[in-house]
Amino acid sequence: MRVWPALVLAPFLALLDQSAAYALVQWSCATQNEAVLHWVHFTFLALALMATLPAWAGAASYGAAPTPPAAGPAAGRARTMSIAAAMTGALSALVILAMWAPTWFLSPCFG
Repeated sequence: MRVWPALVLAPFLALLDQSAAYALVQWSCATQNEAVLHWVHFTFLALALMATLPAWAGAASYGAAPTPPAAGPAAGRARTMSIAAAMTGALSALVILAMWAPTWFLSPCFG
C-alpha cells in the first residue's frame, strides 16, 4: 500500500524534527548560526510532504463518489485508509511548520 509512509513515517519525522532542532539550539547559539535550524525544519517538512504525497494522491483518486457496494468491503477500507493517511501526513507537516514558526520570529539564543 502507498499509505504507510504517511501513517508511520510522517509523524516520526515530526518527532525527529523536534529532537534535531532542540539538539542543535546550543550549537546554533554558540556559533551564532540560526540558518542551521531553518534548514533542519525545512528538510523535515520536505520529507514529511514527500511521505504524504502518495497517500494524498491515493485519496484524491477515489474522488467524491461513494464506493459502490459491488466493490466489497476491501474497497471501502482502502479509501478510508488513504484518507486517514493523507490527513495524518498533513497534520504532521502542519506540526513541523508550527514548530518552525517560532524560529522565524524569536531568536533561540534569547533568554
